[in-house]
Amino acid sequence: MARNPKSIGEMISTITFFGVAVACALQALSFYEQELFIRSYVSMFACLLCILGGLRFAIANLFYNLSKRKRK
Repeated sequence: MARNPKSIGEMISTITFFGVAVACALQALSFYEQELFIRSYVSMFACLLCILGGLRFAIANLFYNLSKRKRK
């Protein structure tokens, strides 16, 4: 079921997820330049997870629409 409109708290948490993703990406680049490759890869993975967290409502809507099509 699609949820609209979003609350202020949901918008704040979404913006925070994207902000932390940027911070993780910058830290990953810093680790990569220092040749700390494992830390760099872990930071990029954290960045990916934060991006997915920011897109959680879009992902939920996608799965909802796919399941709705499957039922028809």
